[in-house]
Amino acid sequence: MKIKYITALAVSFTVFCSFGPVTENKKKTPTLYKTADSVKMNRWVDSVYNQMSPEERIGQLFMPVVAGDNTDANKRRMLSLVNDQHVGGILFSKGTPVNQAELTNQAQGSAKVPLMISLDGEWGLSMRLSSTTRFPRNMMLGAIQNDSLLYYYGLEVARQCRLMGIHVNFAPAMDVNSNPANPVIGNRSFGEDPANVSKLGVMYAKGLEAGGVMAVAKHFPGHGDTSTDSHKVLPLITHDKDRLEDVEFKPFREYIQNGLSGMMIAHLNIPALDDRKQPSSLSESIVTGLLQDELGFSGLIFTDGLQMKGVSGEENYCVRALQAGNDILVGPLNPVKDYESVKKAVEDKVLSEDLIAARCKKVLAYKYILGVKDTRPIDTNGLVQHLNTSHGEWINRELHKGAVTLLKDDQKIIPLKELDKRKIAAVSIGERADNTFHNTLKLYADVTCFSVANGDELLKLKDKLASFTTLIVSVYNNRGSANAAIQSVGQGKEIIMTFFIVPYRMSSYTASVKAADGVILAYENSDLAQDYAAQAIFGGNRVNGKIPVTVKGLFKEGKGIDIKKTRLSYDMPEAAGIPSGRFNKIDTIVQEGITARAYPGCQILIAKDGIVIYNRSFGSFEYNGNRKVTNDDIYDLASMTKATATVPAIMKLYDESKIKLSTPISTYVPVLKGTDKSQITIRQALLHETGLTSFIPYYMDAIDQSSYDGKLFNRSKTGLYSALFDTNTWARTDYKYKPDLVSTTEKAGFVPLADGLFINKAYNDTIIAAIAASKLRPRKTYLYSCLNFMLLKEVVEKVSKEDLNSFVQDNFFSKLGSVTSTYTPLKKFDKSRIVPTEQDDFLRKQLIQGYVHDEGAAFMGGISGNAGLFSNANDLAKLYQMWLNKGKYGGEEYLSEKTWQLFTKTKSATSRRGLGFDKPEMRTNKSSPTSASAPASVYGHTGFTGTCFWIDPDNDLIFIFLSNRINDKRTHKQLMSMNIRQRIQEEMYRAMRKGGSLSELTESTNINTNTNIDTDDDDQTDAE
Repeated sequence: MKIKYITALAVSFTVFCSFGPVTENKKKTPTLYKTADSVKMNRWVDSVYNQMSPEERIGQLFMPVVAGDNTDANKRRMLSLVNDQHVGGILFSKGTPVNQAELTNQAQGSAKVPLMISLDGEWGLSMRLSSTTRFPRNMMLGAIQNDSLLYYYGLEVARQCRLMGIHVNFAPAMDVNSNPANPVIGNRSFGEDPANVSKLGVMYAKGLEAGGVMAVAKHFPGHGDTSTDSHKVLPLITHDKDRLEDVEFKPFREYIQNGLSGMMIAHLNIPALDDRKQPSSLSESIVTGLLQDELGFSGLIFTDGLQMKGVSGEENYCVRALQAGNDILVGPLNPVKDYESVKKAVEDKVLSEDLIAARCKKVLAYKYILGVKDTRPIDTNGLVQHLNTSHGEWINRELHKGAVTLLKDDQKIIPLKELDKRKIAAVSIGERADNTFHNTLKLYADVTCFSVANGDELLKLKDKLASFTTLIVSVYNNRGSANAAIQSVGQGKEIIMTFFIVPYRMSSYTASVKAADGVILAYENSDLAQDYAAQAIFGGNRVNGKIPVTVKGLFKEGKGIDIKKTRLSYDMPEAAGIPSGRFNKIDTIVQEGITARAYPGCQILIAKDGIVIYNRSFGSFEYNGNRKVTNDDIYDLASMTKATATVPAIMKLYDESKIKLSTPISTYVPVLKGTDKSQITIRQALLHETGLTSFIPYYMDAIDQSSYDGKLFNRSKTGLYSALFDTNTWARTDYKYKPDLVSTTEKAGFVPLADGLFINKAYNDTIIAAIAASKLRPRKTYLYSCLNFMLLKEVVEKVSKEDLNSFVQDNFFSKLGSVTSTYTPLKKFDKSRIVPTEQDDFLRKQLIQGYVHDEGAAFMGGISGNAGLFSNANDLAKLYQMWLNKGKYGGEEYLSEKTWQLFTKTKSATSRRGLGFDKPEMRTNKSSPTSASAPASVYGHTGFTGTCFWIDPDNDLIFIFLSNRINDKRTHKQLMSMNIRQRIQEEMYRAMRKGGSLSELTESTNINTNTNIDTDDDDQTDAE
């Protein structure tokens, strides 16, 4: 991303001061001044100046501090300063946006000459105003390598300032913080390298001024190497002029040469520049001789706050500040008294009228340039909302992400790999366990989290931590070092230290840092810093930050290890070039579906370019239920299982040359030998071209048919047939199960079928035998059938010699960190996390929660090739991104690219189906499971419970929708009739088209133009 700089035009500008006019060739005219219409500006300045009294002209040079509260006393004081002292501007202290806006409106409405409103906002409005974007402090920004981000940061701060009626921001701090013990600058500095401070400070200032807000560099001539605070005393700087030139002056010189407009003078005692023991803000040698004459600055000069003790004890400090060459007196201790002192100095000829005239006209000129003359009342309606836009949040995220610094990785363990071989614990020191850092870690892997306040508490965890192989320790403050405790509990483990503190404070953990395998620095304890540090550990984002200061005994300035992105990251749509607002329609469609009782709740995930840009949950577990759906909750995937468990298992076996697609399934499933199904191949089963029927009643052999008279089902409801099975089908419930097959008590050889119900493991073979005995259609044309994938499950288990769940866990889910992706989820998770499906009044006579809904999979013990897999959307996305990455994820290869290409690109010659995957229907006379804009390359699957996923390799895109539309009955068909999934998918494509993230929406691959979408292929499994 390249920044277009404002073109600078050469114009002359003469500043009058006590030395008289300065020659033009030494001055650098600020770009804002150059680009102004000088004729109109001078006309306005002269017209205003000529109407002003001498007192009003003096008042223009004052900028008092006004409290941000809306009390009557504060308003009276403010209006008195405006009307009686005729102040030219106001610097508001802390408050709320609305309060400050109302005060600004009152002050501007009362002022004869519009006021210049300023902000002391080094990290944006949030430094002074609540409910605004909390941008990072400069030391974090000093780690960023992409300096363009600083420009856009400045531009965003300027936008927010303009909304607040602010014209000047006292930022950036251009101090080179070469003293780790500096009590006042510290993390307000971009670092200790003058070149880096110059580069980043100038870029930020350019952004501010491009947005119409004056930047003010501070604290000239450099406050970075002091051991005292000028708020409290007058600091002494003992360096000679050569050292000051090499370090302190360099950022300010660059700032001036880049044509920037404002400068703030610090209160410092610098004998090398002025041998009189006086603050630099009162020194003519520094303000005029050095800044203006030697360095050529001709912009607006502000004093630092004159209420600070580094200057406030000086006699006549306001008069002397003007004599020194300052233009605006900021925050005088007693504005009324100080105004009178300047007024008297003019009357006594201590200050000349020419000086006052020059400074006043200069202030007025910048008021014209900054649009102060066009001030309008600030609209407070929706002000906070307008300040906090998604674009501003994205800028903030990019800054935090770009700053993360990997300082140590001797064993190359970051990003973490081989998750299946690790047992990971995370311990926060000084933060609660349920913090953003821990929650983000858990997006990537199975991480057990702990929290301690200090080293003593950490030592008490030693036994609990004994079984873990990898320990991620995060430090949030310096209260009570846990250095020794970390070394104790970390013995024999891989340790990753993550710091959310100022770099210098890492020295308290020197021994732990030296012993650690990995060290990450995130600089601040904010949610975004925690988020991106956690992502860095797992390779969610590229890491290239460089520490901007030296930590004695540990790291030198500029240290930082680059790592590449290897896994999904989590961010805003803006990270993929899509404005967040473009997805608002998705929320509307989802709520429409909930209102229409298409489903009680759902999860939706969209990933673009390897970034999860939308991951939201809606609604509840059940209609009228209090349990809200969260992103951590687990859904029954139904037939998504086919493409999410069985297909990757087949792909893996094929990739390892353990099976061939042309091999008959009977090779591995002996019961098919000697039947008309003996020649059905693996390929045919994947394509649903076997001739098998779509469905058989898997449960019938388990029911004791002698336990009831008559038929089991009826087409209408009666007293006997009271259990709704389908829209036009009712079932009786007075039957009994065969006791050798279904038990109400747990016993050997049985597995759970539902709460209080157990199925004999041998019943799996009964179902396979029923498939072998089922009627085969005469032609092997396409017909979607779960039976195909039940047989494929048998293939996987025969070849791999382990059950399907174990195989996909070992080869995919455990390695991917897909913690919730599993069969029989109650073995791993509490029922409260699993979304219920149907109220089954027929077979299991209970609400199905934690057990697979599909009857066939249920009676096979919960593990089947057609259904049975559970997951949340986040964990599914890891598998699907692996496919988008052509078989690779997290720096590991799962499948060869050749195998990936075969399975994801093959399509049947007679149907829309692929090798185990569903695909868009490109024939316009057929309904499609995808949206109209999905290209032909898309592959995925739907699920009967109300689920789907679609992977778009052309656009590097994943779409996942999980719901329990069959709660409380499968008769809910509104999900299909309302085309909810397809409409949401279409909005996703529409958002990308609008946002310009797709130069063309896959025009090279046939776009599906059929919008008459009203069926779900899996409905076929609903027929008895």
